Amino acid sequence: MSLSYCGETVRRHDPDRFLLSLFAAPQQREALWALYAFNHEIAKTREVVTETQLGLIRLQWWRDALAGVYEKGQVPEHQILQPLAQAIRQCDLPRELFDNLVYAREFDLEDRLPANMEGMVHYADFTSTPLLRLSLNVLDEAHEEKDIRSAGIFYALTGLLRAVPAHLVQRRCYLPEGLIHSAGATVHELYDGKKLSSLIPVVRAVAEEAEKHRIRLRRGYLKKHMALAGMYLAQLRGCGFDVFSTRLQAPPLLREARVFLS
Repeated sequence: MSLSYCGETVRRHDPDRFLLSLFAAPQQREALWALYAFNHEIAKTREVVTETQLGLIRLQWWRDALAGVYEKGQVPEHQILQPLAQAIRQCDLPRELFDNLVYAREFDLEDRLPANMEGMVHYADFTSTPLLRLSLNVLDEAHEEKDIRSAGIFYALTGLLRAVPAHLVQRRCYLPEGLIHSAGATVHELYDGKKLSSLIPVVRAVAEEAEKHRIRLRRGYLKKHMALAGMYLAQLRGCGFDVFSTRLQAPPLLREARVFLS
């Protein structure tokens, strides 16, 4: 299958959402890919800048670009912004949700851990739920707001747990600092590759919190979202909540088929 720039970006950098997008109708996929490529661009800000101010400038560029789309119909030459603007027009996507996503990524630039579980849940909510709402708008799929928020948090918390090893290499961490201290470690020890086994009870606690947001759904994209995250959470549980287990490098058994059947 020949992919657009956005489609290829999502396939390479957000393969789970790319998989989920394949279950959407073909005419809806480009809009989803534009959303997810945009999300990748703002989410990677912390990785690609050397100073906080540069990150804020990068995020402000996206704010200004989106303002131009919404207020003036202006679309600069940009491989993601142009298809994103088309999706905004075709699907009547709310500007507020984009603004919320950009604002949430400012937290990444502060290099601060959430103080407690509540803070981590808020981070998961703010960085995931608006994107999920936009996706459902593209798909014209209606759900109760509380279900969308639960699904967004469940998906994001699971993803944050799976990303712990990569984040630590980048000297980033989104686990609750209070739980890390209670486990007998500091985040700087984790960054230096020390006391990594102390993370097991922390990861278990976050997984238990994620389970509180698992919901039962009968249909649609939201259910597939939940099904995929649920597979990863079960896989993590099977590894004793050791996020460094080599068993996590392989995808869950029959992942694509199980998402299809969900």
